[in-house]
Amino acid sequence: MFCTACGFSTDDEHRYCARCGKPHLDAQFQWTAVPQGPPPPPRRLERDMYDRKIAGVCSGFAKFFAMDPTVMRLIWVVLFFATGIPIIIYPICWLVMSRNDQRALPAGTYQQM
Repeated sequence: MFCTACGFSTDDEHRYCARCGKPHLDAQFQWTAVPQGPPPPPRRLERDMYDRKIAGVCSGFAKFFAMDPTVMRLIWVVLFFATGIPIIIYPICWLVMSRNDQRALPAGTYQQM
């Protein structure tokens, strides 16, 4: 038997072509494309101005890692008392991270222009 896609010779008992992977019986195996929406926007590390306590750095990190801002703040406090590194990192992040002044709307709501 010969593959109809690439012409490679295969045995009759094989269901797929060894070279290109195409099934031999097109009626038995149907290839369907899975409909996909637009790709998700890339995640950005930004300071969140609407869920901030001091500068929005912790809430920005929490939004980036998809976690609760309170848990992220607790992680920063624990790291501060354990190592002291956040006392250096927080002001640097405050200066380097861009601001996000857009409020995230709940799902199913629309913003009027």
